[in-house]
Amino acid sequence: MMKEKTSLNHMLVIVLLYSGITGMITGLFLYLFRYLSSLLLELTYSIYLSVQSNLWYLPFFVIGLVVLAYLVSLLIKWEPHAGGGAISRAAGFVRGILLFNWLKTLISTFISAQLVFFAGLPFGIEGPSVIMGTAISGGVDDLGKAHPAHRKYLLTAGASAGFSIATGSIFAGTIFTLEEMHKKFSFMLLSVAMSGAVFASVTMRILDYVFGNHTAFFSLTNEFKNIPFEFIWLAPLLGIGAGLLAAGFNFLIDFFGNMSAYKFKKVPLFVKLTINFLLVGFVGLFVIETIGNGHHSIIEPLFDRQFSFGMIVLLIVLKIITIVVSSSSGTTGGLFIPVLVIGALYAGIFNEVSILIGLNSEYTAAIVLIGMSVFFSTSMQAPITTIAFIIEASLHPETIIFMMVAILAGILIAELLHMKPLNEIALKRFMKIQDQNRVWNLYNVKATIQENAFVIGKTVRDILWPANTLIKELIQENQQNASNIAVHGGDRVLTYRDQILFQIQSFDIERTLIELQDLIGIQEVEIELIR
Repeated sequence: MMKEKTSLNHMLVIVLLYSGITGMITGLFLYLFRYLSSLLLELTYSIYLSVQSNLWYLPFFVIGLVVLAYLVSLLIKWEPHAGGGAISRAAGFVRGILLFNWLKTLISTFISAQLVFFAGLPFGIEGPSVIMGTAISGGVDDLGKAHPAHRKYLLTAGASAGFSIATGSIFAGTIFTLEEMHKKFSFMLLSVAMSGAVFASVTMRILDYVFGNHTAFFSLTNEFKNIPFEFIWLAPLLGIGAGLLAAGFNFLIDFFGNMSAYKFKKVPLFVKLTINFLLVGFVGLFVIETIGNGHHSIIEPLFDRQFSFGMIVLLIVLKIITIVVSSSSGTTGGLFIPVLVIGALYAGIFNEVSILIGLNSEYTAAIVLIGMSVFFSTSMQAPITTIAFIIEASLHPETIIFMMVAILAGILIAELLHMKPLNEIALKRFMKIQDQNRVWNLYNVKATIQENAFVIGKTVRDILWPANTLIKELIQENQQNASNIAVHGGDRVLTYRDQILFQIQSFDIERTLIELQDLIGIQEVEIELIR
């Protein structure tokens, strides 16, 4: 009974206290971040329009972009985690495979992201919001003197809170960290993620009520009409095209990201960012719809079929170029909205072709909505998060059948082409850079769960073990099946005096053992070096 009470106390402290505090602080902080970002984007559009109409401003425009690139380069040098791939970095923090300083990450990302938005780069607030939510939860953990075993759970809550605030989607924010970061589902992880998302979203809704704001992600102004079932054959075609495009897009992100990180690693960051900022700036002067993340300037006009076929083709080419260059330069920003924009433009092309062969144009919004979901879920390989987000953001669940058929086709194409998920591409690169001068070893570690340990009363799948830790054998007393070799299912409930054989790959075994003992209790463990 005492062991069950200990487990319940841990759950209540993590879920209700620390995760709740994390969600509320994240909600307040990111509400300000989102508000400032929207003001800067409006100012950016005004500046670009002024330069378009008066080319005498062009020298000042160029100087301004160079200055912004310089300031961003200083911030990223001060804190490298303010660089690109924010969601990938946050996933590394949550899994414990990337080390970070929460305060430096928070400050540098906040300032750098605003400078990037001011320059008009094609990034959204979602990536910075997720990494700042994760950083805030790290601060709550440090300043709140939480139990060491709680840390990864609090980081999970912070990431969910950040995603929920940025997208206005509480359910997608809950699912996001489980599917995209942990790659697994459990009751405890779901509870922690939900707590962070709920407290953050409630805080945001209260602030919206106070200031009279509206947080709907998509504004579908015209009457929305779902595609009739007789056109279901279009769904796999839409999915196959999105899958092929996503494979090409992910390849470009991977190829140019690696080229920038390795082949051109001696090129100063300031030079890379200057080239990036100037390219985006001049493309923006040529086609102003390309500046910014494209949420309001591209996606919403596509819902109402405001672009010609030629314009859509031009926009998708320019957007892919600016997104790939911006991503590979290492500047601050996330790819959530940019990926949605590419998906929406692809869907816009598909819609125009469909209209030519007989589909009514009144289904344009549905086609664009579904096309976005297919491309995003295929590129990120996160279909559950995608479906939850699209339905919650659009408030149109009637598209679910068409959407799921299309997503299934897209995922099959991704599997056939052995496509890497977009966020995993960046995360592996960050890991390689961090660990390039370190040597890992493989160990067998035998340990016993101690009295009042954090893991008692929880299933194996509930526990966020140290990175690269595998349970090879679990021996439990008072169980009919006493010995469980290679515990894969994760359904076993851990109890006092359970004996566990771990296999651990680590660059720093002492640090890993400290993390392990925070979970199972302090003790002398048996260690065998394998290689």
